[in-house]
Amino acid sequence: MCSLYNYSILKKNKRADIMKSILKDNIHVLERVEDWKDAVRKSGKILLENQSIEERYIEAAIKNIEKLGNYVVITDNVAMPHARPEDGVNQTALSLLLIKDGVDFLGENVNLVFMLASKDNSSHIEVIRKLSQLVDDEEIVEKMSFAKNKEEILNYL
Repeated sequence: MCSLYNYSILKKNKRADIMKSILKDNIHVLERVEDWKDAVRKSGKILLENQSIEERYIEAAIKNIEKLGNYVVITDNVAMPHARPEDGVNQTALSLLLIKDGVDFLGENVNLVFMLASKDNSSHIEVIRKLSQLVDDEEIVEKMSFAKNKEEILNYL
């Protein structure tokens, strides 16, 4: 029989394995960015470089924020810019940009920018669920916000 503690550890390890496999090649750490648009462009560039998205996806994500406001700030210090699948997604993917100095995201300070790209309207559901579990842990978010490099971030997952 699995104790509650062991179940919790197994659940966390499963979350970590999934997040590490999704993010391992898609994490960049920067000291600072010019503004929130630069943050979106730089987080999108990670996915552009591995051909998960097209350039127009990044611009669509920026236009969404300009139109709808900072709805992409999903919790303290965390933003998740995104656009629609038809805006240029080649494969479902997630990137993480850590901005050490933070950036003002239309009135909200953000250090962690997760760019989400979904190829369709359902393939991202599991990614969102795992990301939600991750960012709900305030301690992990804080540690990730002060990480020195990609390896340190991966250790916190």
